[in-house]
Amino acid sequence: MEKENVMTKPINHQVIKTEASGIRLVLDLVKKPADQMIELTVGEIDLPTPAATKEAGKQAISNNVTKYTENMGFLSLRRVISDYIKKFYEVSYSPESEILVTVGASQGIDLTVRALIDAGDEVLLIGPAYPAYIQAVVLAGAIPVVVDTRSTHFRLSPEQLGSAISSKTKLVILNYPNNPTGIVLSKEELSSLASVIQQNDLYVLTDDVYQRLTYDQDCAPSIASASLMKERTIIVNGLSKSHSMTGWRIGYLAGPKVLIQEIYKIQQANVGCASSISQMAALTALTTDIEAPKTYIRVFRKRRDYVLQRLDEMSLNYTKPDGAFYVFIDVKAFGMSSWDFVAFTINESDLVLVHGSAFTEAGEGYVRLSFANEMQVLVEAMNRLEKTVDVLTTKKSAHLS
Repeated sequence: MEKENVMTKPINHQVIKTEASGIRLVLDLVKKPADQMIELTVGEIDLPTPAATKEAGKQAISNNVTKYTENMGFLSLRRVISDYIKKFYEVSYSPESEILVTVGASQGIDLTVRALIDAGDEVLLIGPAYPAYIQAVVLAGAIPVVVDTRSTHFRLSPEQLGSAISSKTKLVILNYPNNPTGIVLSKEELSSLASVIQQNDLYVLTDDVYQRLTYDQDCAPSIASASLMKERTIIVNGLSKSHSMTGWRIGYLAGPKVLIQEIYKIQQANVGCASSISQMAALTALTTDIEAPKTYIRVFRKRRDYVLQRLDEMSLNYTKPDGAFYVFIDVKAFGMSSWDFVAFTINESDLVLVHGSAFTEAGEGYVRLSFANEMQVLVEAMNRLEKTVDVLTTKKSAHLS
């Protein structure tokens, strides 16, 4: 009998320590066919990529722009990105040496963490936080430290930030407009945070992918625009949210030359370059279709206002989103964990939301609802949520009596 060939060498322990995204794990609870469920989970715009941008991608294929590009990305695109940043951040970045085109913003996060962080370093995450931040930090062998902002209604204060800093802290990751809360910090708030970061000689990675999706202003403020922050700030941004280009996988980093030239080395070994076709589409997105986010936000505002109205009618508390396309709903009153609430909603009402604990322990007590879906779907979704709330309220009343 042939001997079984069993591998005994272990898999990388940092990979084993890294948990899968809770946003995806919740889908494992779904047992019914997809056409019976309403999923308001994934952070993806349902509206199409702008027409001119799509045409630019088609033309790139027709014109055989299908080869490797520079590792940093087409210089023509980096020049457009530089102009775009100057317009919306009022900060200048050299297209030759301070901008690098990435395979989506997610790769930009990973590249930055890998370039900056050594094993044992601490990285501050502002909770609740996008799960990919923790994944990137753990994979780098570093220690994620979550700053819980629930007590300040999810608005990070200088005091909260300062109290979380230790001698091991090297990097702070910010994300405003925030996923999952939709919170947008003011210039004044960001300036106060910048002072703490400067005093402690830290780097900051600002994830600005929702920057153009704001309801009360054309563009959300960024800490990158604060005084004296350019040399310690890395901007990660992309086209997935602003131009509905999730599948194009195109983003960019902007930061000090000394850091970008190190990230460039990882890019060479990692993917080589972003897709040439997607780069050509992005060039058009940031020029011809530069105002496309305004079209999306007009649609999202109607959806947001409808969802909030229905939540008010259900007497559910929530954080009003000033940006992005999520609402973070308070479910603590039902006396169950956010995971249990999501599981109950799936089984009771065929509605899928995301548990707040998917966004670190600082999201516990809440669930995230994405309103990036057609209005008719949202109407039915809110009807199903109302059914869940009614059942849970009745159960709670019976228990109390």
